[in-house]
Amino acid sequence: MAVEGCMRCLKYLMFIFNFLFWLLGCAILGVAIWLRVDQRTTQYVDTGENLSSYYIGTYVLMAVGGIMMLVGFLGCCGAIYESQCMLCTFFIFLLLIFAAEIGGGIWAFLHQDDLTEFIKSDFEDIVKSKYGVDQHASKSWDGVQESLMCCGAADKSDWAQSSWGNQQKNWGSVPQSCCETPAIGCGSGGIVLIQQIHQKGCTDKLIEFFHKNLMIIGCVGIAIGVIQLLGMTFALCLCCSIRRNRNKHYHA
Repeated sequence: MAVEGCMRCLKYLMFIFNFLFWLLGCAILGVAIWLRVDQRTTQYVDTGENLSSYYIGTYVLMAVGGIMMLVGFLGCCGAIYESQCMLCTFFIFLLLIFAAEIGGGIWAFLHQDDLTEFIKSDFEDIVKSKYGVDQHASKSWDGVQESLMCCGAADKSDWAQSSWGNQQKNWGSVPQSCCETPAIGCGSGGIVLIQQIHQKGCTDKLIEFFHKNLMIIGCVGIAIGVIQLLGMTFALCLCCSIRRNRNKHYHA
């Protein structure tokens, strides 16, 4: 039973919207898989225990991407076949996703200080206790210092109080990954060297990295929310139009 007039346009707008929504779900799923397997990203996680919850976040993103693909598929089919059941299911799913996103955003905002404390405590534990003892943690931490161009957890003086620092012959030595130009022996006595050693700690550097990308993440989140609201509005309008047309033909 065809939807007439301007509602026909709404039907195809609904299909286009849901196709784009399905593509967005594919993109989120792809990004989540990339975040899970990319070595340059996971090296920040592998350095600590508390930050391993990052992996849980990537699995949640995978689930969100998969659900969005399912919702987009339901919306496309509901629009093309003018199925009230599919459109209502689409609306309910989209409403639940929207509510979950708002809840997740509020939770992340309220607990951002906790995340900072997790990073700080993990980084301090690695520098003072694990570096030079755990080979995997040492390699991962060298990767963090080189990529973020930082030294130590709070700053380079952390190494003087570390297990690794106490084992060095020269007081005040830092790992060569702290050097602006890493080379064998460049970190010897590095605490008192200004020119060739990175001055900022890795905790501040990583938090700066998150803050720089926070605006992008926020804008993307708002854009997705607006799209979802439009999708729910389209679904309700199309569902009501289908019902009116069926009632009209039934009483005709």
